[in-house]
Amino acid sequence: MLSLNGVGPEAADSILLYSGQHPVFVVDAYTRRIAERHGIAGGNAKYEELRELFEQALGSVAQMPAKLRVKNQKLDFTSHSPSAMSLALRSPVAQVYNDMLGLIVAVGKHYCLTAQARCERCPLREFLPYSGVNL
Repeated sequence: MLSLNGVGPEAADSILLYSGQHPVFVVDAYTRRIAERHGIAGGNAKYEELRELFEQALGSVAQMPAKLRVKNQKLDFTSHSPSAMSLALRSPVAQVYNDMLGLIVAVGKHYCLTAQARCERCPLREFLPYSGVNL
């Protein structure tokens, strides 16, 4: 896929995860921004480095029973019902990657904004490497 004009790593990985149900973590702009602001990776981290980092970190989560993976906390950012593709059966690893990216996108859209972060209200605030001063 990467040899096709206009298809980069993020698009290829999205197709693999969402259409092919393959266990590949998709690194998007929200993932990069959140990882950088939380001191997980530098701004110059390569796509593959970030993908491997997230896949390694989430691999053990995928091995847990599903009922233990989610805290008893309701985060409802959805503005529409999930699509049939979102509800498709996946391997446990692919499902964890799919769910995690959905949560990252929600945090990126509502809190970790490009121009002005809303750290004071962010559900990930406690994980920031500093006292929560806006970036």
